[in-house]
Amino acid sequence: MEEMTENEKLQMEWMNRHPMHDKDEFADAMKKEEEKTAKISHYQKPKKNPAAWNFPEPEQEIDLHGYVSEEAAAAVENLMDGMQRSGLSVLRIVHGGGNPEYGNVKYIIDKKVATVWKHRVVFYKTEPNNAGSSIMKIGKNDALPLIPRDRRKK
Repeated sequence: MEEMTENEKLQMEWMNRHPMHDKDEFADAMKKEEEKTAKISHYQKPKKNPAAWNFPEPEQEIDLHGYVSEEAAAAVENLMDGMQRSGLSVLRIVHGGGNPEYGNVKYIIDKKVATVWKHRVVFYKTEPNNAGSSIMKIGKNDALPLIPRDRRKK
């Protein structure tokens, strides 16, 4: 065997300190690491199945087929008043899928629940097995009252 020159010895020493890796093996390891990180960082809590919601049993029902949007809202509001007077609280609203000729009844009811009736309605959801009807529970919605600025604690 021949004697190595000084330059060759330096090169051998460098190669011993810096071993070469198989590129395919390295790429596979990097890909697995990326997949693992992607699974962890993009994890979302699974949504609860609508069929598993605990829907209250309806005590009263109103069918809004054939109503115009505003008439439907007035009918529901009148029924809500009557139910509160008689001590009933759970209402099934059959609104259907929406007919452009009559206006979208479900849309107007949803909008009223979110705005005008928000202090009267405790629960409102579309039924899981029937998109044409919703369940509404009437009662006092104890949202936090607004405190005027001058009365807030400092």
